[in-house]
Amino acid sequence: MNHRIRLAAAGAFALVLAAVPAAGAAAPGAAAHRVVPVPGPDSTVVTVRTGGDRAATDVPAPLAGVRLALFAAPDATQPIDADWARCTSDADGDCSFVVPDTGAGEDNNGRVLRVGQTGAPAGWYTNPVLRTGPGSGSNSVASPYRFRTPALLGGATYRSTREFMYSTDNGLPTRSGGVWQTSRDNPPLSSSCGLDVALVLDLSASVGSQLPALKNAADAFTDALTGTPSRLALFSFDQESPSTSVGVNYPQLQSVSTPAGAAAFKSRYADWTLGRGTNWDRALWAVARAPEHYDAAVVLTDGNPTRFGSLHGDGANTHFIDVENGIFSANSVKAEDTRVIALGVGKGVEGVSGLNLRAISGPTGFDGGNTATADYFQTADYGQAGQELRALALGNCTGTLNVVKQIVPPGTTGEDVAGAEPAGPGWTFGASTTTPGVTGLPASETTGADGTGTVTFTPSFGTNEQAAVTVGEAQHPGYELVTQGGRNAVCTDLDTGADVPVENTATASGPGFTVDVPRQDAVSCTVYNRAAEEEEPADVTVDKVWDVDGHRYPDGSQPDGLSAELTLTGPGVTPATPQPWGVARPGYSVGDAVTVAEDVRTEGSECTVTRSEVTGVDGATVHLPLPHTTVLTGPHRHLTVTNTVTCRPGGDHGSDHDGGYGDDGDGSGGHGYGR
Repeated sequence: MNHRIRLAAAGAFALVLAAVPAAGAAAPGAAAHRVVPVPGPDSTVVTVRTGGDRAATDVPAPLAGVRLALFAAPDATQPIDADWARCTSDADGDCSFVVPDTGAGEDNNGRVLRVGQTGAPAGWYTNPVLRTGPGSGSNSVASPYRFRTPALLGGATYRSTREFMYSTDNGLPTRSGGVWQTSRDNPPLSSSCGLDVALVLDLSASVGSQLPALKNAADAFTDALTGTPSRLALFSFDQESPSTSVGVNYPQLQSVSTPAGAAAFKSRYADWTLGRGTNWDRALWAVARAPEHYDAAVVLTDGNPTRFGSLHGDGANTHFIDVENGIFSANSVKAEDTRVIALGVGKGVEGVSGLNLRAISGPTGFDGGNTATADYFQTADYGQAGQELRALALGNCTGTLNVVKQIVPPGTTGEDVAGAEPAGPGWTFGASTTTPGVTGLPASETTGADGTGTVTFTPSFGTNEQAAVTVGEAQHPGYELVTQGGRNAVCTDLDTGADVPVENTATASGPGFTVDVPRQDAVSCTVYNRAAEEEEPADVTVDKVWDVDGHRYPDGSQPDGLSAELTLTGPGVTPATPQPWGVARPGYSVGDAVTVAEDVRTEGSECTVTRSEVTGVDGATVHLPLPHTTVLTGPHRHLTVTNTVTCRPGGDHGSDHDGGYGDDGDGSGGHGYGR
């Protein structure tokens, strides 16, 4: 991969190092609450408010343990060598200097000093230089984060939130909100394959014609995570968040473990348009306030912030206050153990703009080979940004085998997997290998409740360049494996996108497969199951009617010598067996096919059966010859079989029998035959 990254100017970082001399231990009781001192007539109090996380919208919380110092001149690299020229912020975030000899005629009277930072509490880092200048990225200035005190007068108190540092003048590049910023250390990225990431996209007007390229970069990130146990959330920003052109964020994590899930996620931003202005503060604060926890927040931006809070700032230039507020909100994201990865794209964030990307993420810039540990990136274009995002997504997946379990709707048949969705929790896979020297495969892994339906196996390859891994599934009752082209799984090399050959394998736990996993690549295999449709129970009842010389008799009332034995096939594969007339045979399922037949006898009679047929199906009149096969379309199937019989005239069938049906079939028996 060709990594052509424009890192921040070396000179700017030299200034950073020069401005932060080694500091001693924090003063005892630094985190205690202390009242801001009251100056005497010959002393002056200079007090600075320090902030860490954003506590609420527009309100940073105090940060204890920040070490500040007074410098004699703007370019001084060492603070004044006196105890009164150093302070450490207390639990209220107040860092107060009591400067002596400021009375009339004394040495420090009328003196102007500079406040700078010499250290941070454990878990935090300093930003002694920030980038200011037009939001376009032109005419960038690496501005030391120091502030000039007023001329010191005895008995006076100068506060950073009122008398100095704080400003409302947008014409002043170093305009500050009066609360000293310090950045939280960036939490490390999860070492597992599969991430929960908040993707934060800059929709400021400066993106311009590159909007499709921005979306392509987001697509590359999403596609790289497909096939891994990953989920994405989506945020946008311009001068607000969500962007004024979009109006909605998607903080809920969406599984992208399957192509269908990835497509659904990408559709959320496919038609997004641009707004105007750049507000890192609101974007990161939206992430911090989201109810979900993210492993990382990836901020894809093409420019420096020109807004903060609710439409504060001039929208055209970057001031200290725009970056300060972005830092406070980024700190709140990091406080939730979420790594902030700042990815700057194009000329608007090249060179010393890395100082501001550094301030909201961490001190480590991308150097061409540290994708997994870099806090911020500066790329020439969105194409390169997409490459870095893809590398970031797959960084922890090298040498892994991800198994994605998908459940196919029961309405499908054969190998049709349309509408398949990731499985829920409780699906267990085991893995083993016959490759000598390969270890580290657990007895089993089980899908969780994250919605990805994915488990990950990470072999220890030893000296091997690949391992043959056999995966077996503990099949759930009521489900069946759905093959694809006869294969028990479909496998893909996530690094190359190529299909990986699969060998079907029978394992102790159920149907499985064997696949070669390369040491330097990641493989993802999808296994499909279909829930069998629940069978609805059904039964079959067959009634018998005898039509003798035009007179109808129910079975049992027919003339002597006439009989018939009913047979039915089923349930299941049971062959034809006898069944009493008029008695239901249960055990069938809706959809079964049942063959109805009979064995008719006319022993001792002078009668001939001229026709045997099904004359009724669930109340409808039909004429269907026997044997007849009927499909059970409902829970109860009711058939009537009629035998038409002709007897010799003058036979022994008396007319006094009253068990037959009348000529009109209503059972009146007006012309019945005797037995």
